[in-house]
Amino acid sequence: MKANKICGILNLSEIKEGLQPLTKNRPLAAMPFACRYRLVDFPLSNMTNAGINTIAMFLNENNRSLFDHIRSGKEWDLNTMYGGLFVFDERNADDFSQENYDNSLNFLTKSATEYVVIMGSKMICNIDLKAVLQHHKQQDADVTVVYKRIATPIEPLDHEHLTTFELSPEGAILANTVVEKTEQVAEHSALSLEIYLLKQELLVKLLENYRETGRDFSLDAVMKQAVEHTNANGFEYTGYMRQIYSVNSYFEGNFDMLDDRDLTGLFQENQKIHTKAKNEVPTFYAEESDITDCLVANGCLLRGTATHSLIFRNVTLDAGADVKHSMIMQGAKVGAGARLEYVIADKKSVIAPGVELIGTKEQPIVVKKDEQIEANRGAEV
Repeated sequence: MKANKICGILNLSEIKEGLQPLTKNRPLAAMPFACRYRLVDFPLSNMTNAGINTIAMFLNENNRSLFDHIRSGKEWDLNTMYGGLFVFDERNADDFSQENYDNSLNFLTKSATEYVVIMGSKMICNIDLKAVLQHHKQQDADVTVVYKRIATPIEPLDHEHLTTFELSPEGAILANTVVEKTEQVAEHSALSLEIYLLKQELLVKLLENYRETGRDFSLDAVMKQAVEHTNANGFEYTGYMRQIYSVNSYFEGNFDMLDDRDLTGLFQENQKIHTKAKNEVPTFYAEESDITDCLVANGCLLRGTATHSLIFRNVTLDAGADVKHSMIMQGAKVGAGARLEYVIADKKSVIAPGVELIGTKEQPIVVKKDEQIEANRGAEV
Protein backbone atom coordinates (compact mmCIF):
# COMPACT_ATOMS: atom_id res chain seq x y z
CA MET A 1 0.00 0.00 0.00
CA LYS A 2 1.40 3.36 -0.98
CA ALA A 3 1.91 5.95 1.73
CA ASN A 4 -0.35 8.60 0.17
CA LYS A 5 -3.45 7.15 -1.42
CA ILE A 6 -4.39 10.00 -3.76
CA CYS A 7 -2.80 13.12 -5.26
CA GLY A 8 -4.29 16.00 -7.21
CA ILE A 9 -3.53 17.91 -10.40
CA LEU A 10 -4.98 21.39 -10.89
CA ASN A 11 -4.96 22.00 -14.62
CA LEU A 12 -5.11 25.81 -14.68
CA SER A 13 -3.95 26.44 -18.25
CA GLU A 14 -7.52 27.38 -19.14
CA ILE A 15 -9.07 29.49 -21.88
CA LYS A 16 -9.70 32.98 -20.51
CA GLU A 17 -10.21 35.19 -23.57
CA GLY A 18 -13.96 35.36 -22.99
CA LEU A 19 -13.39 37.21 -19.72
CA GLN A 20 -11.29 40.05 -21.13
CA PRO A 21 -10.50 42.67 -19.89
CA LEU A 22 -10.94 41.08 -16.43
CA THR A 23 -8.31 38.43 -17.22
CA LYS A 24 -5.80 40.73 -18.90
CA ASN A 25 -3.34 40.42 -16.00
CA ARG A 26 -4.63 37.36 -14.16
CA PRO A 27 -5.43 33.71 -14.98
CA LEU A 28 -8.99 32.45 -14.85
CA ALA A 29 -8.26 30.65 -11.57
CA ALA A 30 -7.43 33.98 -9.87
CA MET A 31 -10.78 35.61 -10.69
CA PRO A 32 -12.55 36.90 -7.54
CA PHE A 33 -15.85 35.25 -6.64
CA ALA A 34 -18.60 35.79 -4.04
CA CYS A 35 -16.87 38.77 -2.37
CA ARG A 36 -14.16 36.80 -0.53
CA TYR A 37 -13.01 33.93 -2.73
CA ARG A 38 -11.07 33.15 -5.93
CA LEU A 39 -12.09 30.48 -8.43
CA VAL A 40 -9.05 28.37 -7.49
CA ASP A 41 -10.39 28.07 -3.93
CA PHE A 42 -13.08 25.62 -5.03
CA PRO A 43 -10.97 22.84 -6.61
CA LEU A 44 -8.26 23.34 -3.96
CA SER A 45 -10.81 22.95 -1.16
CA ASN A 46 -12.51 20.01 -2.89
CA MET A 47 -9.16 18.21 -2.91
CA THR A 48 -7.97 19.05 0.60
CA ASN A 49 -11.42 18.29 2.08
CA ALA A 50 -10.92 14.77 0.70
CA GLY A 51 -7.58 14.46 2.49
CA ILE A 52 -5.45 15.11 -0.60
CA ASN A 53 -2.23 16.77 0.61
CA THR A 54 -0.08 16.43 -2.52
CA ILE A 55 -1.24 18.76 -5.30
CA ALA A 56 0.40 19.99 -8.50
CA MET A 57 -0.70 23.23 -10.18
CA PHE A 58 0.10 23.60 -13.87
CA LEU A 59 0.14 27.24 -15.00
CA ASN A 60 1.39 29.17 -17.99
CA GLU A 61 0.91 32.97 -17.71
CA ASN A 62 0.16 36.01 -15.53
CA ASN A 63 0.34 34.08 -12.29
CA ARG A 64 1.49 36.72 -9.79
CA SER A 65 -2.01 37.28 -8.38
CA LEU A 66 -2.49 33.52 -8.02
CA PHE A 67 0.82 33.09 -6.18
CA ASP A 68 -0.05 36.01 -3.89
CA HIS A 69 -3.38 34.39 -3.04
CA ILE A 70 -2.20 30.82 -2.41
CA ARG A 71 1.33 31.45 -1.11
CA SER A 72 2.40 28.42 0.94
CA GLY A 73 -1.06 26.83 0.89
CA LYS A 74 -1.48 27.34 4.64
CA GLU A 75 -5.24 27.96 4.44
CA TRP A 76 -5.63 24.53 2.81
CA ASP A 77 -3.21 22.77 5.23
CA LEU A 78 -0.72 22.24 2.41
CA ASN A 79 2.31 23.72 4.21
CA THR A 80 3.24 20.36 5.73
CA MET A 81 6.39 18.23 5.89
CA TYR A 82 4.78 15.55 3.73
CA GLY A 83 3.20 16.31 0.38
CA GLY A 84 2.34 19.96 -0.21
CA LEU A 85 1.67 22.23 -3.16
CA PHE A 86 3.91 21.97 -6.24
CA VAL A 87 3.72 24.77 -8.81
CA PHE A 88 4.85 24.30 -12.41
CA ASP A 89 5.02 27.64 -14.21
CA GLU A 90 5.98 26.83 -17.80
CA ARG A 91 5.41 30.11 -19.63
CA ASN A 92 9.16 30.59 -20.26
CA ALA A 93 9.98 27.02 -21.27
CA ASP A 94 11.98 26.71 -24.50
CA ASP A 95 10.09 23.55 -25.41
CA PHE A 96 6.68 24.06 -23.80
CA SER A 97 5.32 20.67 -24.85
CA GLN A 98 8.31 18.67 -23.61
CA GLU A 99 8.43 20.66 -20.36
CA ASN A 100 4.78 19.84 -19.64
CA TYR A 101 5.29 16.14 -20.27
CA ASP A 102 8.39 15.96 -18.09
CA ASN A 103 6.88 17.89 -15.19
CA SER A 104 3.68 15.83 -15.27
CA LEU A 105 5.54 12.52 -15.30
CA ASN A 106 8.04 13.58 -12.62
CA PHE A 107 5.30 14.77 -10.30
CA LEU A 108 3.28 11.58 -10.70
CA THR A 109 6.19 9.20 -10.19
CA LYS A 110 7.53 11.10 -7.17
CA SER A 111 4.16 11.53 -5.49
CA ALA A 112 4.02 7.80 -4.63
CA THR A 113 0.21 7.73 -4.78
CA GLU A 114 -2.20 5.12 -6.07
CA TYR A 115 -4.85 7.46 -7.53
CA VAL A 116 -4.92 10.87 -9.19
CA VAL A 117 -7.70 13.47 -9.36
CA ILE A 118 -7.57 16.07 -12.16
CA MET A 119 -9.62 19.28 -11.98
CA GLY A 120 -9.66 22.81 -13.35
CA SER A 121 -11.17 26.03 -12.04
CA LYS A 122 -13.73 26.94 -14.71
CA MET A 123 -16.40 24.57 -13.34
CA ILE A 124 -17.42 25.91 -9.91
CA CYS A 125 -18.74 23.17 -7.65
CA ASN A 126 -18.37 21.68 -4.18
CA ILE A 127 -17.94 17.94 -4.59
CA ASP A 128 -17.09 15.13 -2.19
CA LEU A 129 -14.11 13.49 -3.90
CA LYS A 130 -14.07 10.70 -1.33
CA ALA A 131 -17.46 9.63 -2.68
CA VAL A 132 -16.06 9.75 -6.23
CA LEU A 133 -13.18 7.48 -5.20
CA GLN A 134 -15.54 5.03 -3.52
CA HIS A 135 -17.73 4.95 -6.65
CA HIS A 136 -14.64 4.42 -8.83
CA LYS A 137 -13.65 1.36 -6.81
CA GLN A 138 -17.16 -0.08 -6.75
CA GLN A 139 -17.53 0.22 -10.54
CA ASP A 140 -14.02 -1.16 -11.14
CA ALA A 141 -13.53 1.53 -13.78
CA ASP A 142 -10.32 2.63 -15.45
CA VAL A 143 -11.40 6.27 -15.44
CA THR A 144 -14.24 7.97 -13.57
CA VAL A 145 -15.54 11.30 -14.89
CA VAL A 146 -17.89 13.58 -12.94
CA TYR A 147 -20.96 14.82 -14.81
CA LYS A 148 -24.13 16.78 -14.06
CA ARG A 149 -27.57 16.48 -15.62
CA ILE A 150 -28.54 19.96 -16.75
CA ALA A 151 -32.08 21.05 -15.87
CA THR A 152 -32.67 23.35 -18.85
CA PRO A 153 -31.16 23.53 -22.35
CA ILE A 154 -27.99 25.59 -22.82
CA GLU A 155 -28.48 27.78 -25.88
CA PRO A 156 -25.88 28.28 -28.65
CA LEU A 157 -23.23 30.90 -27.81
CA ASP A 158 -24.07 30.50 -24.10
CA HIS A 159 -21.24 28.02 -23.55
CA GLU A 160 -17.67 27.19 -24.52
CA HIS A 161 -16.96 23.77 -26.10
CA LEU A 162 -18.76 21.56 -23.60
CA THR A 163 -18.65 17.75 -23.58
CA THR A 164 -21.70 15.55 -22.98
CA PHE A 165 -21.90 11.82 -22.32
CA GLU A 166 -24.10 8.97 -23.40
CA LEU A 167 -24.35 6.60 -20.42
CA SER A 168 -25.49 3.01 -19.95
CA PRO A 169 -28.03 2.23 -17.21
CA GLU A 170 -25.08 1.12 -15.06
CA GLY A 171 -23.27 4.42 -15.57
CA ALA A 172 -20.64 3.35 -18.12
CA ILE A 173 -19.73 6.06 -20.63
CA LEU A 174 -20.73 4.76 -24.07
CA ALA A 175 -19.88 7.89 -26.06
CA ASN A 176 -18.84 11.49 -25.55
CA THR A 177 -19.70 14.44 -27.76
CA VAL A 178 -18.02 17.84 -27.95
CA VAL A 179 -20.78 20.45 -28.28
CA GLU A 180 -19.63 23.44 -30.31
CA LYS A 181 -20.54 27.04 -29.48
CA THR A 182 -23.09 27.07 -32.31
CA GLU A 183 -25.02 24.09 -30.96
CA GLN A 184 -27.60 23.72 -28.21
CA VAL A 185 -26.93 21.49 -25.21
CA ALA A 186 -30.20 19.59 -24.78
CA GLU A 187 -32.17 19.41 -21.55
CA HIS A 188 -31.13 16.54 -19.22
CA SER A 189 -27.80 16.11 -21.03
CA ALA A 190 -25.01 14.54 -18.96
CA LEU A 191 -22.54 17.44 -18.94
CA SER A 192 -18.90 16.66 -18.21
CA LEU A 193 -17.42 18.72 -15.35
CA GLU A 194 -13.92 17.74 -16.53
CA ILE A 195 -13.13 16.14 -13.17
CA TYR A 196 -11.28 12.86 -13.67
CA LEU A 197 -10.16 10.14 -11.27
CA LEU A 198 -7.89 7.27 -12.28
CA LYS A 199 -4.93 5.24 -11.12
CA GLN A 200 -1.55 6.94 -11.19
CA GLU A 201 0.01 4.10 -13.20
CA LEU A 202 -2.65 4.42 -15.90
CA LEU A 203 -2.18 8.18 -16.18
CA VAL A 204 1.58 7.73 -16.59
CA LYS A 205 0.95 5.26 -19.43
CA LEU A 206 -1.56 7.60 -21.06
CA LEU A 207 0.92 10.48 -20.94
CA GLU A 208 3.72 8.37 -22.39
CA ASN A 209 1.48 7.08 -25.19
CA TYR A 210 0.32 10.59 -26.02
CA ARG A 211 3.90 11.85 -26.20
CA GLU A 212 4.69 9.15 -28.77
CA THR A 213 2.10 10.68 -31.10
CA GLY A 214 4.29 13.81 -31.36
CA ARG A 215 1.43 16.16 -30.56
CA ASP A 216 1.76 19.22 -28.32
CA PHE A 217 0.95 18.46 -24.71
CA SER A 218 -2.66 18.89 -23.65
CA LEU A 219 -3.89 17.25 -20.45
CA ASP A 220 -7.48 17.84 -21.59
CA ALA A 221 -6.79 15.95 -24.82
CA VAL A 222 -5.09 13.10 -22.94
CA MET A 223 -8.11 12.65 -20.66
CA LYS A 224 -10.66 12.88 -23.47
CA GLN A 225 -8.79 10.13 -25.31
CA ALA A 226 -8.72 8.10 -22.09
CA VAL A 227 -12.51 8.34 -21.82
CA GLU A 228 -12.86 7.11 -25.40
CA HIS A 229 -10.40 4.21 -25.22
CA THR A 230 -10.66 2.84 -21.67
CA ASN A 231 -13.37 1.49 -19.39
CA ALA A 232 -14.76 4.89 -18.34
CA ASN A 233 -17.60 5.41 -15.87
CA GLY A 234 -19.62 8.46 -14.88
CA PHE A 235 -20.26 9.84 -11.39
CA GLU A 236 -23.32 12.09 -11.18
CA TYR A 237 -22.92 15.35 -9.26
CA THR A 238 -26.22 16.88 -8.15
CA GLY A 239 -25.10 20.05 -6.36
CA TYR A 240 -24.60 23.64 -7.50
CA MET A 241 -22.45 24.11 -10.62
CA ARG A 242 -21.58 27.06 -12.82
CA GLN A 243 -19.25 27.09 -15.82
CA ILE A 244 -17.18 30.29 -16.08
CA TYR A 245 -16.17 31.04 -19.68
CA SER A 246 -17.25 34.65 -20.37
CA VAL A 247 -17.91 37.98 -18.67
CA ASN A 248 -21.62 37.22 -18.72
CA SER A 249 -21.30 33.72 -17.17
CA TYR A 250 -18.94 35.15 -14.53
CA PHE A 251 -21.43 37.93 -13.77
CA GLU A 252 -24.34 35.48 -13.52
CA GLY A 253 -22.36 33.05 -11.36
CA ASN A 254 -21.61 35.74 -8.81
CA PHE A 255 -25.24 36.82 -8.72
CA ASP A 256 -26.28 33.21 -8.09
CA MET A 257 -24.81 33.81 -4.63
CA LEU A 258 -27.65 36.22 -3.81
CA ASP A 259 -29.99 33.22 -3.99
CA ASP A 260 -29.97 31.45 -0.62
CA ARG A 261 -30.43 28.04 -2.23
CA ASP A 262 -27.41 28.47 -4.50
CA LEU A 263 -25.31 30.04 -1.75
CA THR A 264 -25.93 27.21 0.72
CA GLY A 265 -25.58 24.64 -2.07
CA LEU A 266 -22.06 25.83 -2.86
CA PHE A 267 -20.87 26.75 0.64
CA GLN A 268 -21.79 23.63 2.60
CA GLU A 269 -21.03 23.30 6.31
CA ASN A 270 -19.63 19.79 5.93
CA GLN A 271 -17.57 20.73 2.83
CA LYS A 272 -16.08 24.12 3.64
CA ILE A 273 -14.47 26.28 0.99
CA HIS A 274 -11.21 27.74 2.27
CA THR A 275 -9.59 30.96 1.12
CA LYS A 276 -6.78 33.33 2.00
CA ALA A 277 -7.39 34.79 5.45
CA LYS A 278 -7.39 38.57 5.86
CA ASN A 279 -7.64 40.17 9.28
CA GLU A 280 -9.71 43.28 8.60
CA VAL A 281 -12.15 45.44 10.49
CA PRO A 282 -15.88 44.80 10.07
CA THR A 283 -17.73 46.77 7.41
CA PHE A 284 -19.00 50.17 8.57
CA TYR A 285 -22.58 51.02 7.62
CA ALA A 286 -23.21 54.76 8.00
CA GLU A 287 -26.56 55.94 9.28
CA GLU A 288 -27.48 57.30 5.86
CA SER A 289 -26.55 54.10 4.01
CA ASP A 290 -29.18 51.79 2.55
CA ILE A 291 -27.87 48.31 1.69
CA THR A 292 -30.56 45.91 0.47
CA ASP A 293 -30.30 42.32 -0.85
CA CYS A 294 -26.50 42.46 -1.07
CA LEU A 295 -23.57 40.19 -0.28
CA VAL A 296 -20.98 42.31 1.55
CA ALA A 297 -17.43 41.44 2.60
CA ASN A 298 -15.52 42.99 5.50
CA GLY A 299 -13.41 46.15 5.62
CA CYS A 300 -15.88 48.31 3.65
CA LEU A 301 -16.99 51.89 4.31
CA LEU A 302 -20.58 52.24 3.11
CA ARG A 303 -22.38 55.59 3.15
CA GLY A 304 -24.44 55.27 -0.02
CA THR A 305 -27.13 52.96 -1.42
CA ALA A 306 -26.66 49.46 -2.84
CA THR A 307 -29.38 47.10 -4.08
CA HIS A 308 -29.01 43.49 -5.27
CA SER A 309 -25.23 43.80 -5.56
CA LEU A 310 -21.98 42.20 -4.44
CA ILE A 311 -19.61 44.38 -2.43
CA PHE A 312 -16.12 42.91 -2.07
CA ARG A 313 -13.48 43.70 0.58
CA ASN A 314 -12.38 47.27 1.39
CA VAL A 315 -14.89 48.99 -0.89
CA THR A 316 -15.76 52.63 -0.29
CA LEU A 317 -19.25 53.78 -1.21
CA ASP A 318 -19.62 57.54 -0.69
CA ALA A 319 -22.79 59.29 0.41
CA GLY A 320 -25.32 59.64 -2.38
CA ALA A 321 -23.80 56.87 -4.51
CA ASP A 322 -26.41 54.48 -5.93
CA VAL A 323 -25.32 50.95 -6.93
CA LYS A 324 -27.75 48.41 -8.41
CA HIS A 325 -27.21 44.93 -9.85
CA SER A 326 -23.44 45.45 -9.80
CA MET A 327 -20.19 43.92 -8.56
CA ILE A 328 -17.78 46.27 -6.78
CA MET A 329 -14.50 44.45 -6.27
CA GLN A 330 -11.81 44.76 -3.62
CA GLY A 331 -10.53 48.25 -2.90
CA ALA A 332 -12.78 50.00 -5.43
CA LYS A 333 -14.28 53.39 -4.66
CA VAL A 334 -17.62 54.79 -5.83
CA GLY A 335 -17.86 58.56 -5.48
CA ALA A 336 -20.70 60.68 -4.14
CA GLY A 337 -23.72 60.84 -6.42
CA ALA A 338 -22.37 58.21 -8.83
CA ARG A 339 -24.98 55.88 -10.32
CA LEU A 340 -24.04 52.32 -11.32
CA GLU A 341 -26.32 49.67 -12.77
CA TYR A 342 -25.14 46.33 -14.19
CA VAL A 343 -21.48 47.19 -13.71
CA ILE A 344 -18.39 45.15 -12.79
CA ALA A 345 -15.90 47.50 -11.13
CA ASP A 346 -12.58 45.61 -10.93
CA LYS A 347 -10.04 45.90 -8.08
CA LYS A 348 -8.96 49.38 -7.00
CA SER A 349 -10.97 51.09 -9.70
CA VAL A 350 -12.30 54.58 -8.93
CA ILE A 351 -15.67 55.91 -10.06
CA ALA A 352 -15.64 59.69 -9.70
CA PRO A 353 -18.54 61.60 -8.10
CA GLY A 354 -21.52 62.06 -10.41
CA VAL A 355 -20.55 59.37 -12.94
CA GLU A 356 -23.38 57.30 -14.46
CA LEU A 357 -22.59 53.81 -15.81
CA ILE A 358 -25.68 51.93 -17.01
CA GLY A 359 -25.21 48.47 -18.51
CA THR A 360 -27.57 45.55 -18.97
CA LYS A 361 -27.84 42.07 -17.48
CA GLU A 362 -26.74 40.57 -20.81
CA GLN A 363 -23.90 43.08 -21.28
CA PRO A 364 -22.58 44.51 -18.01
CA ILE A 365 -20.11 47.39 -18.20
CA VAL A 366 -16.59 46.43 -17.07
CA VAL A 367 -14.41 49.01 -15.34
CA LYS A 368 -10.83 47.76 -15.54
CA LYS A 369 -8.50 47.16 -12.62
CA ASP A 370 -7.01 50.47 -11.33
CA GLU A 371 -9.02 52.43 -13.91
CA GLN A 372 -10.38 55.85 -12.98
CA ILE A 373 -13.68 56.92 -14.52
CA GLU A 374 -14.14 60.69 -14.53
CA ALA A 375 -17.46 62.51 -14.50
CA ASN A 376 -17.35 63.38 -18.20
CA ARG A 377 -16.68 59.74 -19.18
CA GLY A 378 -19.92 58.18 -18.02
CA ALA A 379 -21.24 55.41 -20.26
CA GLU A 380 -24.50 53.73 -21.12
CA VAL A 381 -25.12 50.49 -22.96
